[in-house]
Amino acid sequence: MNCRLSLAFATFIGAVMSARIVTPATAELPRLRISIPGIGTTSYPLIMAQKKGYFRAEGYDVELIPMSGGLAVKTLMAGEVNLTSAGTLVATMQGAKLRMVMGFLRQLPYDLVAAPEIKRIEDLRGKKIGVADRASVTFMVARAMLHGHGLEVDKDVTVLALGRPDVRYQALLMGTAQAVIANVDGTGMLEPKGFHSVAAAGKYTKGFAGSISVTQDLLEKRPDEVMKYLRAALKGTRAYLALRDEAIKITSQWTKITPAVAARVHDYLSSGALAPDGLVDRDVMEVAINDARDGAGIKRAVKNDEIYDFRSMQRVNEELQGWRPQ
Repeated sequence: MNCRLSLAFATFIGAVMSARIVTPATAELPRLRISIPGIGTTSYPLIMAQKKGYFRAEGYDVELIPMSGGLAVKTLMAGEVNLTSAGTLVATMQGAKLRMVMGFLRQLPYDLVAAPEIKRIEDLRGKKIGVADRASVTFMVARAMLHGHGLEVDKDVTVLALGRPDVRYQALLMGTAQAVIANVDGTGMLEPKGFHSVAAAGKYTKGFAGSISVTQDLLEKRPDEVMKYLRAALKGTRAYLALRDEAIKITSQWTKITPAVAARVHDYLSSGALAPDGLVDRDVMEVAINDARDGAGIKRAVKNDEIYDFRSMQRVNEELQGWRPQ
Protein backbone atom coordinates (compact mmCIF):
# COMPACT_ATOMS: atom_id res chain seq x y z
CA MET A 1 0.00 0.00 0.00
CA ASN A 2 1.26 3.46 -0.86
CA CYS A 3 2.43 4.94 2.47
CA ARG A 4 1.67 8.52 1.45
CA LEU A 5 -1.89 7.58 0.45
CA SER A 6 -2.32 5.64 3.70
CA LEU A 7 -1.21 8.62 5.74
CA ALA A 8 -3.54 10.94 3.84
CA PHE A 9 -6.45 8.57 4.28
CA ALA A 10 -5.76 8.19 8.00
CA THR A 11 -5.45 11.94 8.47
CA PHE A 12 -8.75 12.53 6.65
CA ILE A 13 -10.60 9.89 8.64
CA GLY A 14 -9.17 11.25 11.90
CA ALA A 15 -10.33 14.76 11.07
CA VAL A 16 -13.81 13.54 10.20
CA MET A 17 -14.19 11.30 13.22
CA SER A 18 -12.92 13.82 15.76
CA ALA A 19 -15.42 16.46 14.70
CA ARG A 20 -18.41 17.10 16.88
CA ILE A 21 -21.80 16.59 15.28
CA VAL A 22 -23.95 19.57 16.14
CA THR A 23 -27.34 20.72 14.96
CA PRO A 24 -27.70 24.44 14.16
CA ALA A 25 -27.89 26.43 17.38
CA THR A 26 -31.39 27.30 18.50
CA ALA A 27 -31.63 29.99 21.18
CA GLU A 28 -34.91 28.78 22.63
CA LEU A 29 -33.91 25.12 23.01
CA PRO A 30 -31.59 23.78 25.72
CA ARG A 31 -28.51 21.91 24.50
CA LEU A 32 -28.54 18.16 25.01
CA ARG A 33 -24.98 16.78 25.01
CA ILE A 34 -24.54 13.08 24.27
CA SER A 35 -21.18 11.32 24.24
CA ILE A 36 -20.82 8.54 21.68
CA PRO A 37 -18.00 5.99 21.31
CA GLY A 38 -17.34 7.07 17.72
CA ILE A 39 -19.02 7.74 14.42
CA GLY A 40 -20.23 4.27 13.56
CA THR A 41 -22.87 1.57 13.68
CA THR A 42 -23.63 1.67 17.41
CA SER A 43 -24.65 5.33 17.19
CA TYR A 44 -26.99 5.05 14.19
CA PRO A 45 -30.23 5.40 16.22
CA LEU A 46 -28.96 8.68 17.68
CA ILE A 47 -27.88 10.21 14.38
CA MET A 48 -31.22 9.23 12.83
CA ALA A 49 -33.05 10.80 15.78
CA GLN A 50 -31.01 13.96 15.33
CA LYS A 51 -31.42 14.22 11.57
CA LYS A 52 -35.16 13.47 11.69
CA GLY A 53 -35.73 16.11 14.38
CA TYR A 54 -36.96 13.75 17.10
CA PHE A 55 -34.81 15.30 19.83
CA ARG A 56 -35.92 18.74 18.70
CA ALA A 57 -39.54 17.60 19.01
CA GLU A 58 -38.79 16.73 22.64
CA GLY A 59 -37.41 20.23 23.21
CA TYR A 60 -33.64 19.73 22.79
CA ASP A 61 -30.88 20.93 20.50
CA VAL A 62 -28.55 17.92 20.26
CA GLU A 63 -24.76 17.71 20.25
CA LEU A 64 -23.21 14.28 19.64
CA ILE A 65 -19.63 14.16 20.91
CA PRO A 66 -17.29 11.27 20.01
CA MET A 67 -15.01 10.30 22.89
CA SER A 68 -13.36 7.28 24.47
CA GLY A 69 -15.32 5.11 26.89
CA GLY A 70 -13.33 6.13 29.97
CA LEU A 71 -13.73 9.83 29.23
CA ALA A 72 -17.43 9.30 28.45
CA VAL A 73 -18.02 7.90 31.93
CA LYS A 74 -16.07 10.70 33.62
CA THR A 75 -17.87 13.47 31.76
CA LEU A 76 -21.26 11.88 32.46
CA MET A 77 -20.50 11.61 36.17
CA ALA A 78 -19.28 15.21 36.20
CA GLY A 79 -22.43 16.48 34.48
CA GLU A 80 -20.54 17.68 31.41
CA VAL A 81 -22.74 15.51 29.18
CA ASN A 82 -26.35 14.52 29.78
CA LEU A 83 -26.10 10.90 28.69
CA THR A 84 -23.74 8.52 26.96
CA SER A 85 -23.99 5.73 24.43
CA ALA A 86 -20.54 4.42 25.41
CA GLY A 87 -20.26 1.23 27.45
CA THR A 88 -20.70 1.67 31.21
CA LEU A 89 -20.82 -1.92 32.52
CA VAL A 90 -17.40 -2.06 34.12
CA ALA A 91 -17.61 1.46 35.55
CA THR A 92 -20.98 0.67 37.14
CA MET A 93 -19.64 -2.59 38.60
CA GLN A 94 -16.79 -0.60 40.08
CA GLY A 95 -19.14 1.79 41.85
CA ALA A 96 -20.19 4.47 39.36
CA LYS A 97 -23.80 5.48 40.03
CA LEU A 98 -25.04 4.86 36.50
CA ARG A 99 -27.81 2.84 34.89
CA MET A 100 -28.16 1.59 31.35
CA VAL A 101 -31.68 2.44 30.20
CA MET A 102 -31.70 1.43 26.52
CA GLY A 103 -29.90 -1.04 24.29
CA PHE A 104 -29.34 -0.66 20.56
CA LEU A 105 -27.84 -3.81 19.04
CA ARG A 106 -28.79 -7.28 20.27
CA GLN A 107 -25.86 -8.78 18.41
CA LEU A 108 -22.19 -7.85 18.40
CA PRO A 109 -21.50 -5.97 15.13
CA TYR A 110 -17.76 -6.53 15.25
CA ASP A 111 -15.13 -8.15 13.07
CA LEU A 112 -11.49 -8.82 13.76
CA VAL A 113 -10.02 -7.02 10.75
CA ALA A 114 -6.41 -7.83 9.99
CA ALA A 115 -3.52 -6.97 7.71
CA PRO A 116 -3.22 -9.04 4.52
CA GLU A 117 -0.47 -11.28 5.93
CA ILE A 118 -2.70 -12.38 8.84
CA LYS A 119 -4.73 -15.30 7.47
CA ARG A 120 -6.14 -16.69 10.72
CA ILE A 121 -6.30 -15.74 14.39
CA GLU A 122 -3.32 -17.97 15.26
CA ASP A 123 -1.15 -15.76 13.04
CA LEU A 124 -1.56 -12.98 15.61
CA ARG A 125 0.77 -14.66 18.10
CA GLY A 126 3.37 -12.04 19.00
CA LYS A 127 1.38 -9.32 17.24
CA LYS A 128 -0.81 -6.38 18.33
CA ILE A 129 -4.61 -5.95 18.32
CA GLY A 130 -6.33 -2.58 18.71
CA VAL A 131 -9.47 -2.26 20.87
CA ALA A 132 -11.29 0.71 22.38
CA ASP A 133 -10.21 0.14 25.98
CA ARG A 134 -10.11 -2.69 28.51
CA ALA A 135 -13.53 -1.81 29.90
CA SER A 136 -15.14 -1.96 26.45
CA VAL A 137 -17.11 -4.56 24.54
CA THR A 138 -14.36 -4.55 21.93
CA PHE A 139 -11.89 -5.87 24.52
CA MET A 140 -14.31 -8.62 25.60
CA VAL A 141 -14.76 -9.59 21.95
CA ALA A 142 -11.02 -9.68 21.28
CA ARG A 143 -10.42 -11.77 24.39
CA ALA A 144 -13.14 -14.28 23.43
CA MET A 145 -11.72 -14.62 19.92
CA LEU A 146 -8.19 -15.17 21.18
CA HIS A 147 -9.32 -17.71 23.80
CA GLY A 148 -11.20 -19.59 21.11
CA HIS A 149 -7.89 -20.22 19.35
CA GLY A 150 -5.71 -20.92 22.38
CA LEU A 151 -4.19 -17.45 22.70
CA GLU A 152 -4.01 -15.32 25.85
CA VAL A 153 -4.18 -11.54 26.15
CA ASP A 154 -0.85 -10.00 27.25
CA LYS A 155 0.89 -13.36 27.02
CA ASP A 156 0.55 -14.31 23.37
CA VAL A 157 -0.92 -11.13 21.92
CA THR A 158 -0.51 -7.47 22.90
CA VAL A 159 -3.79 -5.57 23.17
CA LEU A 160 -3.63 -1.84 22.54
CA ALA A 161 -6.29 0.44 24.05
CA LEU A 162 -6.73 2.96 21.24
CA GLY A 163 -10.09 4.57 21.92
CA ARG A 164 -12.47 5.56 19.13
CA PRO A 165 -12.92 3.48 15.95
CA ASP A 166 -11.12 6.03 13.75
CA VAL A 167 -7.99 5.79 15.91
CA ARG A 168 -8.07 1.99 15.73
CA TYR A 169 -8.43 2.09 11.96
CA GLN A 170 -5.52 4.51 11.65
CA ALA A 171 -3.37 2.14 13.72
CA LEU A 172 -4.14 -0.69 11.29
CA LEU A 173 -3.51 1.51 8.25
CA MET A 174 -0.16 2.65 9.61
CA GLY A 175 0.95 -0.79 10.82
CA THR A 176 0.95 0.11 14.52
CA ALA A 177 -1.47 -2.80 15.03
CA GLN A 178 -1.75 -5.91 12.88
CA ALA A 179 -5.47 -6.30 13.62
CA VAL A 180 -8.30 -4.28 15.17
CA ILE A 181 -11.83 -4.85 16.37
CA ALA A 182 -13.98 -2.97 13.83
CA ASN A 183 -17.67 -2.16 13.55
CA VAL A 184 -19.33 -3.63 10.46
CA ASP A 185 -19.18 -0.25 8.74
CA GLY A 186 -15.48 -0.05 9.61
CA THR A 187 -14.95 -3.44 8.03
CA GLY A 188 -16.61 -2.16 4.86
CA MET A 189 -14.36 0.89 4.88
CA LEU A 190 -11.15 -1.08 5.45
CA GLU A 191 -11.68 -3.94 3.00
CA PRO A 192 -11.09 -1.82 -0.15
CA LYS A 193 -7.77 -0.80 1.41
CA GLY A 194 -6.55 -4.40 1.40
CA PHE A 195 -7.53 -5.50 4.92
CA HIS A 196 -9.89 -8.37 5.66
CA SER A 197 -12.01 -9.93 8.39
CA VAL A 198 -10.58 -13.09 9.93
CA ALA A 199 -13.36 -13.57 12.51
CA ALA A 200 -16.85 -12.33 13.40
CA ALA A 201 -17.77 -11.69 17.03
CA GLY A 202 -21.02 -13.64 16.95
CA LYS A 203 -19.17 -16.93 16.53
CA TYR A 204 -17.34 -16.49 19.83
CA THR A 205 -19.64 -14.80 22.34
CA LYS A 206 -23.04 -13.25 22.91
CA GLY A 207 -23.54 -9.65 23.88
CA PHE A 208 -24.91 -6.29 22.82
CA ALA A 209 -23.46 -3.05 21.53
CA GLY A 210 -24.61 0.52 21.74
CA SER A 211 -26.76 1.79 24.57
CA ILE A 212 -27.95 4.79 26.51
CA SER A 213 -26.78 5.25 30.08
CA VAL A 214 -27.66 8.02 32.52
CA THR A 215 -26.75 8.84 36.09
CA GLN A 216 -28.81 7.16 38.77
CA ASP A 217 -29.53 10.59 40.20
CA LEU A 218 -31.12 11.79 36.94
CA LEU A 219 -33.17 8.62 36.60
CA GLU A 220 -34.53 8.96 40.13
CA LYS A 221 -35.08 12.73 40.28
CA ARG A 222 -36.05 13.60 36.69
CA PRO A 223 -37.55 10.46 35.13
CA ASP A 224 -39.68 12.50 32.70
CA GLU A 225 -36.49 13.94 31.21
CA VAL A 226 -35.10 10.44 30.68
CA MET A 227 -38.37 9.47 28.99
CA LYS A 228 -37.86 12.31 26.49
CA TYR A 229 -34.37 11.07 25.64
CA LEU A 230 -35.61 7.52 25.17
CA ARG A 231 -38.63 8.55 23.13
CA ALA A 232 -36.43 10.37 20.62
CA ALA A 233 -33.85 7.57 20.48
CA LEU A 234 -36.46 4.85 19.95
CA LYS A 235 -38.00 6.87 17.13
CA GLY A 236 -34.51 7.09 15.64
CA THR A 237 -34.16 3.32 15.79
CA ARG A 238 -37.52 2.74 14.14
CA ALA A 239 -36.83 5.35 11.48
CA TYR A 240 -33.53 3.66 10.61
CA LEU A 241 -35.27 0.32 10.21
CA ALA A 242 -38.32 1.56 8.30
CA LEU A 243 -36.84 4.24 6.03
CA ARG A 244 -34.14 2.23 4.28
CA ASP A 245 -33.17 4.64 1.50
CA GLU A 246 -33.11 7.66 3.79
CA ALA A 247 -31.18 5.75 6.47
CA ILE A 248 -28.55 4.66 3.93
CA LYS A 249 -28.14 8.23 2.71
CA ILE A 250 -27.85 9.70 6.21
CA THR A 251 -25.44 7.10 7.59
CA SER A 252 -23.31 7.07 4.44
CA GLN A 253 -22.83 10.84 4.64
CA TRP A 254 -22.23 10.72 8.38
CA THR A 255 -19.65 7.94 8.47
CA LYS A 256 -18.07 8.73 5.07
CA ILE A 257 -18.63 5.16 3.84
CA THR A 258 -19.98 4.39 0.39
CA PRO A 259 -23.73 3.96 -0.10
CA ALA A 260 -23.06 0.32 -1.02
CA VAL A 261 -21.39 -0.32 2.35
CA ALA A 262 -24.14 1.62 4.14
CA ALA A 263 -26.71 -0.58 2.40
CA ARG A 264 -24.86 -3.71 3.51
CA VAL A 265 -24.81 -2.45 7.08
CA HIS A 266 -28.53 -1.66 6.90
CA ASP A 267 -29.27 -5.19 5.71
CA TYR A 268 -27.31 -6.57 8.65
CA LEU A 269 -28.95 -4.33 11.25
CA SER A 270 -32.47 -4.83 9.91
CA SER A 271 -32.10 -8.62 9.90
CA GLY A 272 -32.53 -8.68 13.69
CA ALA A 273 -29.38 -7.05 15.07
CA LEU A 274 -30.92 -3.63 15.82
CA ALA A 275 -33.49 -3.87 18.63
CA PRO A 276 -36.76 -2.16 17.53
CA ASP A 277 -37.84 -1.84 21.18
CA GLY A 278 -34.57 -0.73 22.77
CA LEU A 279 -34.56 -3.77 25.07
CA VAL A 280 -31.91 -6.42 25.67
CA ASP A 281 -32.69 -10.08 26.36
CA ARG A 282 -31.98 -11.26 29.90
CA ASP A 283 -29.55 -14.00 28.83
CA VAL A 284 -27.58 -11.48 26.75
CA MET A 285 -27.45 -9.10 29.74
CA GLU A 286 -26.08 -11.86 31.94
CA VAL A 287 -23.43 -12.87 29.39
CA ALA A 288 -22.35 -9.24 29.07
CA ILE A 289 -22.07 -8.90 32.85
CA ASN A 290 -20.04 -12.09 33.21
CA ASP A 291 -17.69 -11.17 30.36
CA ALA A 292 -17.17 -7.70 31.84
CA ARG A 293 -16.52 -9.16 35.30
CA ASP A 294 -13.95 -11.59 33.95
CA GLY A 295 -12.24 -8.96 31.82
CA ALA A 296 -12.03 -6.48 34.70
CA GLY A 297 -11.10 -9.08 37.33
CA ILE A 298 -14.18 -8.39 39.44
CA LYS A 299 -14.83 -11.33 41.77
CA ARG A 300 -18.16 -10.46 43.36
CA ALA A 301 -21.49 -11.49 41.87
CA VAL A 302 -23.30 -8.71 40.01
CA LYS A 303 -27.08 -8.61 39.63
CA ASN A 304 -28.79 -7.35 36.49
CA ASP A 305 -30.61 -4.56 38.33
CA GLU A 306 -27.28 -3.11 39.46
CA ILE A 307 -26.50 -2.34 35.83
CA TYR A 308 -29.75 -2.09 33.85
CA ASP A 309 -33.06 -0.32 34.36
CA PHE A 310 -35.38 -0.74 31.38
CA ARG A 311 -38.61 0.35 33.09
CA SER A 312 -38.63 3.74 31.36
CA MET A 313 -37.89 2.06 28.04
CA GLN A 314 -40.85 -0.25 28.50
CA ARG A 315 -43.12 2.73 29.18
CA VAL A 316 -41.88 4.47 26.05
CA ASN A 317 -42.69 1.37 24.02
CA GLU A 318 -46.23 1.48 25.36
CA GLU A 319 -46.53 5.17 24.41
CA LEU A 320 -45.21 4.62 20.88
CA GLN A 321 -47.10 1.41 20.16
CA GLY A 322 -48.88 2.86 17.13
CA TRP A 323 -46.19 5.34 16.05
CA ARG A 324 -44.65 5.01 12.57
CA PRO A 325 -41.87 7.14 11.04
CA GLN A 326 -42.49 9.22 7.94
